[in-house]
Amino acid sequence: MNLFYVMPVLVAAAVASSCGDDEDGGFGGSLRSDASVFYYNQITSNGAADQSLLTVDVSLTGEDDSDSASGIGYSRGDEGPELRVRIDDANDNDDNSVSLAGENSSGRLFRTRVDLVNNKNYTAVSYGDTGFNTDIALFEQDGGEVSSGARFRVINTVDPEDLDARGFSLRYNDAGTGNYFSTGLRLGQATEYQSTNASSLNLVVARTGVNPEERFARVNCSLSGSRTYDVILASEDPLNPPLSESEADGALVLYCHPQERN
Repeated sequence: MNLFYVMPVLVAAAVASSCGDDEDGGFGGSLRSDASVFYYNQITSNGAADQSLLTVDVSLTGEDDSDSASGIGYSRGDEGPELRVRIDDANDNDDNSVSLAGENSSGRLFRTRVDLVNNKNYTAVSYGDTGFNTDIALFEQDGGEVSSGARFRVINTVDPEDLDARGFSLRYNDAGTGNYFSTGLRLGQATEYQSTNASSLNLVVARTGVNPEERFARVNCSLSGSRTYDVILASEDPLNPPLSESEADGALVLYCHPQERN
């Protein structure tokens, strides 16, 4: 009987210690509650000599806490940096938003305010071209367990308007023409989650709203079972993104990133 009464006291003491310690070190730091943002840079710079104009210094800034990462180049298959910030979610705090911003030597690339929740993970993806407009989109991750196969969503960082389309339609390569799991996908948007038992994700990217199908590209990446993925549709070459339908085939790519779990 004593065990059931003593353990809650010890846990309460540990939590109290954590709340009283603002530093990451020590026992209190190990119980720190914060929000995590995993950042991917898919900004292009058409015609540039190198990637210096699209390299990003990204920051996540709250009222009492902040984190940053510098010199983030074009995110291909590499995992993005994790930015962590503690959200002051006390009852008397009406605004839990933080600033998510990116800049480099040429100036600001994006800045927005986002609402985060402690103990949640998020995916942030910057997109656009330095010669026109650049922006960022934020998506909450799904921390649920995957019992079998893999679960994924596609985040689009390619502007359909560059290919004279109003949106992208996506289907599995073996699904047959017209059997799309997503239609009208625009720049900076994400599909609903999909499930697959395949170890390789093979998709067709087609023009929305036409029949017969007008295919832009076939794209693929690898998956592992019992994981959830953010699959980013992007340009293969950030210095030479496709700007017409004829340039799209072979110029689009998928990057499959497993989501992190709390």
